[in-house]
Amino acid sequence: MRAQRQKIATEVAQRLFAAEAALDIASARIAELNAALPLATIDARVGACVGQEAVTRSAAALMLMARARGEIIATHAGLKTASVAIGLGEMAFGDLIKLDENSGSALPPGGMPGEALPLALPATGPSHLRLA
Repeated sequence: MRAQRQKIATEVAQRLFAAEAALDIASARIAELNAALPLATIDARVGACVGQEAVTRSAAALMLMARARGEIIATHAGLKTASVAIGLGEMAFGDLIKLDENSGSALPPGGMPGEALPLALPATGPSHLRLA
């Protein structure tokens, strides 16, 4: 029974991680759009009122993504609680990067807070994260 529960928990965790990544990628793409819209207005030499509704709606979409991301984070916490409730305890499918609670910096694997590494995004990444 425990092995079956672990298998199910791992499958759910994989779906959770995929959802978290999808939200982050979508948020990044919407943020890029938000940055591009006013620059397009400047480059086209048109008044600020041109396309303002699109700017407003795109900004609202980013706010919704932020709310959705918060809900997925809460889901993650709920699933950790559920894994304990069904006897799985803390399993190895938790957060991949642990953060120092004081500085917000990424900790090295097995690291201590005094050894925190700066959390930075790579200049290039996997092809599915890059714009075509």
